[in-house]
Order: sequence, then structure tokens, then C-alpha cells
Amino acid sequence: MNVYDSRLIHTLFVRHGFQPVDNENDADILVVNSCSVRKKAEQKALDYAKGWRNKGKFVVFIGCVAVEHKDKLIDQGVADLVLGHRAYGRLPELIEKGVGVVEMDSDELLEFTALPLDRPAYSFSEFVTIMEGCDNFCSYCIVPFTRGREAYRPAEHILEEIKNLEKQGVIEVTLLGQNINSYFDGQRDFSELLEYLAQNVSLYRLRFTTLNPRDVSVKMLKVIQNHLDVLTDWLHLPVQAGSTKVLRDMRRGYTKEEFIEMAHTVRKFLPEAVITTDIMVGFPTETESDFEDTLDLVRKVEFDHAFMFIYSPRPRTKASYWNDLPYEVKNARLRKLIDTVNEVARKRRERMLGKIYEVLVEGPSRKDPTRSAARTRGYLTVVLDRFLPPGERVKVKVVGIKGLTPLAKVLD
Repeated sequence: MNVYDSRLIHTLFVRHGFQPVDNENDADILVVNSCSVRKKAEQKALDYAKGWRNKGKFVVFIGCVAVEHKDKLIDQGVADLVLGHRAYGRLPELIEKGVGVVEMDSDELLEFTALPLDRPAYSFSEFVTIMEGCDNFCSYCIVPFTRGREAYRPAEHILEEIKNLEKQGVIEVTLLGQNINSYFDGQRDFSELLEYLAQNVSLYRLRFTTLNPRDVSVKMLKVIQNHLDVLTDWLHLPVQAGSTKVLRDMRRGYTKEEFIEMAHTVRKFLPEAVITTDIMVGFPTETESDFEDTLDLVRKVEFDHAFMFIYSPRPRTKASYWNDLPYEVKNARLRKLIDTVNEVARKRRERMLGKIYEVLVEGPSRKDPTRSAARTRGYLTVVLDRFLPPGERVKVKVVGIKGLTPLAKVLD
């Protein structure tokens, strides 16, 4: 979502006569877009901004960390101008006002209808935000405090932006939202939005993330099933934990058994579905028994991939007032979780051997620039046996697995 916001901000700057540069040393103004979901990301943004301000740059600090710390960032010498998410449309004019201006507008909904729907495309694959904020207030999560309550873009505006991107050669769009399947613009819910878009776009692929597991519906699965010509069967379902007790303490709204049943329902309707997830270890109330429940859930669901991380207390959240577990305990659990997820994912990858997939080339492989990395419909990365231009669509056959990466031969 920060990538999408940053591209909009780039568009606004250019339209106000500012000139973009390729590296920080050549810039007069630096805009730092921050994330505060985890403490490490927050500190990284703060250190980066302060380092460049100390070198004499005019630093604009935006994003979730800006909302959390507000005017402290100016007092502590981190930035010259601090802005909240829902005020960044005013950024060019605020810069002209000078140093020390703080504009949060935290009580005002982002004016989605004022966003530039004809923004330039940066790639053949683009993001489009369809909603902002979250109303769930999970006990560990700072997002509702920094991104605010849920606000939704009208479906017609979403379609217009996608149509403008299509005219520029974009063939893949990923819809974005903190809790995307709670979308409701007053006329269409999320399933109906997918139906509306699938019927009116000419994209090669239309993806979406991130889903809340408790809001997954059979209605949504049927829409995907009926429009697999454009909608992809990749579902990112952040489980966070596998213990019903911990899930209750997290205020996630589902049990271990309900999540497992939901995942099995997904694969019933979409047999080739790729299910990815987020898993947190070391939540304050997590015992060894609770952690074993998480490992059990991983084995039963058979995730294709997982983003795994150690719990870190976030300000103002309910869980931040509870006693934190020792780092050694959390780190040991993370190591064990990674091994278990990789073991399961490896078995899933081996099922790909010998199968043919149509993939979308993304760019050179990170480890071997003479080969290309590409994505399957299910958003899994495969490495090809040759280099092909980004944006190419090609059929490949999986001939090997290296680590967790499928190796594929391009079919002539």
C-alpha cells in the first residue's frame, strides 16, 4: 500500500512542476513513506530520514510512523514536514509553506474521489487501492490507530483507474486493502466488486490482498471460480496463530478449527488454489502448547508460503500492556516454525514437478541475471532456463526444485 501511495505522491509532485531524480544525493526534497506494523520497520524509517536531514536535505515524513509520532518528528530533528495518510494530496502546497508544518487530518476520510485516476503506470503490473483503514482492532495491531477506520472507493472509480492503466499497457493489477474483503461502497460488497471488475476489464490477471479469514465467503469463492480467466486463485489469508485461545486473545474472530475448515473449503472450490499466510510467534499469552497448535495448523492447512515474524509490542494496542515473552523463547519458536512451514511448502512444490504453467515474466532472477524470474497464476515464483523480457507471457514446464523455488523450462 505504501508503494501505491508513493506512486500517487510522485504523480502529484510532477504535476506541480517538481523534477524527480534517481538518487537521494541529487534531491532537494526527500519523501519518506513509513510503516509501523513492526518496530524494526519503524526504526528503519526514522534512522533513514534523520540521516538525510542531517546531511541538509528537506525531509518530508509520511505514513503510519508519521501518524503515530506527529510533531515529535520535527522536535527530534527527524523531518521538516510531517504528514498523515489522509492529507498527502496537499503535499506539494504544504512544502511551499516551509519548515515545521504538521498536517494530520486524522479525523477526515481520505478523499478517494480526488485521487488522480489517470496516473501514469510504472510497470506492466500495478497496484490499485480500493479501501483504506481497518475496523477490527486486533489486540496486537496498530493499523486502526494509524490508518484510521475503514473507507471505501466507489467501484466506478476503481474501474476507471484500471481502465486508464490498461490503456498504458498494464496487464496485471493487484487490488489492495488492509481488510479487503470487508469492502462495501454502499452498493457492492467485495464479491460483487470482483464480479463487476471481472466483467469489465481486459486484464491478463486481477489479484487482491489482504483477506481477513473471518470474512471469506462461499459467495466470493464462487465468483473467483466463475472468472478464473482473469481472477487468480491466490488467497493470502493471515492466520497469525494456530491456537484458539491465542486467536481469542488476539481478537481475530475465528477458531483454529474454523480456519482449517475455511482453508479446506477454499481448495474444494478452487483445487489449484495457492494459500499463503502471516504467522506471528511469541504473542504474550502464547504457551508451548499454543505454539504446537500453530505447527499442527500449518501441517493440516498446507500453506504454500508464509511470512513469519516475532511479535513486537505496538503502542496503544491492548497486547502492549501484557508481559512480553523472552526473546530467546520467541526466536526459538520462530526457527521451529520456519522449518515446519518450509517442510510443508517443499511438499507442495514437489507436486508442481512435470506440470505445465503459463507464467508472467517479472524480471531477471536475483541469483542469475541470465535467467528470468516469473510468477504463476498462484503468485509462486519460478526461475526460467533463459532470460525473457519482463511482461512476457509464456508456457513453462517445471523440471526441478531448488530450495523452495521451482525451476522451469520454457516451452517453444
